[in-house]
Amino acid sequence: MELSMMTFMLEFPLLFFHQGTREEKAKEVESFIDLTAKTGYKNIDLIWQTVKLVGTEEIKRMLDKNALKLSCVICMDVAGDIEGADGIVEACEYLNCRKIMLVPGVPTEDRKELFDLMVRNYTKIVNLAAQKGIICVCEDDPNIKVPCGSREEVEAVLNAVPGLYLVYDSANMLPSGDEVIPYYEYFADRTAHVHVKDMAVTDTPEQFANPGVDHRFYLNAPHGTGIVDFDALFEALRRHGYNDTLAIEFVPMPGMDLEEDMKRVYDMFAGRV
Repeated sequence: MELSMMTFMLEFPLLFFHQGTREEKAKEVESFIDLTAKTGYKNIDLIWQTVKLVGTEEIKRMLDKNALKLSCVICMDVAGDIEGADGIVEACEYLNCRKIMLVPGVPTEDRKELFDLMVRNYTKIVNLAAQKGIICVCEDDPNIKVPCGSREEVEAVLNAVPGLYLVYDSANMLPSGDEVIPYYEYFADRTAHVHVKDMAVTDTPEQFANPGVDHRFYLNAPHGTGIVDFDALFEALRRHGYNDTLAIEFVPMPGMDLEEDMKRVYDMFAGRV
C-alpha cells in the first residue's frame, strides 16, 4: 500500500469559489503539489478540472519537479456531462495516471433518471479508458439523494457497468446507514482505490454537511477528530490483501498551519502501510 495526498478540499474552493485569475489559481495548485511532496507523499490525487485549468504540460512539470506520481484523476459531474471523455483519457495517458474516479454530480429529483445517466456516461468513459489500460472507479457517495451511496445502490451501479470498480471511501457510507468495515469487506474484491477519510456527526445542520437516513448530519472532518476507527480499517485492508493506493482525503485542521497539518496526517498513516 502507498499513501497519496488527495487535495480535493483545497482544490474545490479554489476552482469554484476563488475569484482569482487562471495564473493565480495555477500558482495555488503548484503550492499544494509542492507541499504534498515536502510533507512526505509520493503520490497525489487531483481533480480533472484542476488539470484542465492548469494544463497537462504544466501539471506534468509540477509533478516531475517534485517526483510525484498522479495516482487518480477525479472527474466531477460525470453524469451531467461526459462530452470531454476523450480528453480526460488522453490527459491521464500523458500524465501516466492509471485511475479515473467518476463522480455523478448534482442529484436530480428522479433517482432512476440519474442512475440511468450514470450508467450511460460511466459506460462510455470506462470503455474508452480500458483501451489505454486505465481503470475507472466510482465512489460510495455521501449524498443520500445520489443513487450510489448504500451498499445495494453501489452494487447496482457496478453490476450495470462492466469494468467499473469501487473507490471505497472510509466514511461516505455512514449517511446511508451502512457500517465502515462490513461495507469494505463486502466490496473488497471490487475495490481498486481507497479514500481514507474521517467524518463527524452532528444533530444540527452545518455548511456542506450531508443529511443521513437517521436524520443526523455527516461532515468531513480532520483526521483523528471524527468517528472512523482507522486501526480497524487498516486491519481489514491487510486482511483482504489490499495492496494499492490509499488516498488521504485531507481536511484542514482549523487554525493549524497547512504544512504542519499535512505532515501531521502523513505521520498518522505512514507507519500503517
